[in-house]
Amino acid sequence: ALKRFHGSSEYRREMEDIQRECFALAGEKPKKPWQLFTDRGVRWQLITVIVMTMGQQLSGINAIYFYATYVFEQAGILAEKIPYVTLGTGVCECLTALSCVRSNYVGRRYLIIGGYLLMTLWCTVLTFSLTYQELYSWVPYMSMMCVFAFILSFGLGPGGITNTLTAELFVQSSRPAAYMIAGTVSWISFFTVGMLFPFIV
Repeated sequence: ALKRFHGSSEYRREMEDIQRECFALAGEKPKKPWQLFTDRGVRWQLITVIVMTMGQQLSGINAIYFYATYVFEQAGILAEKIPYVTLGTGVCECLTALSCVRSNYVGRRYLIIGGYLLMTLWCTVLTFSLTYQELYSWVPYMSMMCVFAFILSFGLGPGGITNTLTAELFVQSSRPAAYMIAGTVSWISFFTVGMLFPFIV
């Protein structure tokens, strides 16, 4: 499978890494989530995963999806066509997730930081375009473009990389517990956004 995935020349290095990890962890039992919190050896990996997971949920992506219909209405799209345009937001995220695999040579750090910077830029432009959409006829279309650009930026960095970091930062014995912690943080953050966002609006 590795040979098919990596090619005949590259798969041996990956296989050696897997075998080294297997020998190093021989006989070691899988760790429990609470054991990771007390293990100083994985403190920074755990902090990284928790912060990245919270950032992914609190980045505003859910708010963008929540407001997409409103933005498209303001852009003058017919009500019966809005569900198809909204479907385009999901297609944008899928396309960036697929293209993110190709753009990995840039490096995870640049993709994550670049993704968040682009998301900040598009949120700023979206705020101005929603505020001044009555001034010019083209401004609502700018808002629509910002929604798509924000989702593309999210998929390029935070959306595509955050979940794979857990597998890359932890060895096999700690990985299930780390995924459990990351999943719990993700759902708590999502729940928090869902409960607080209507009051903020």
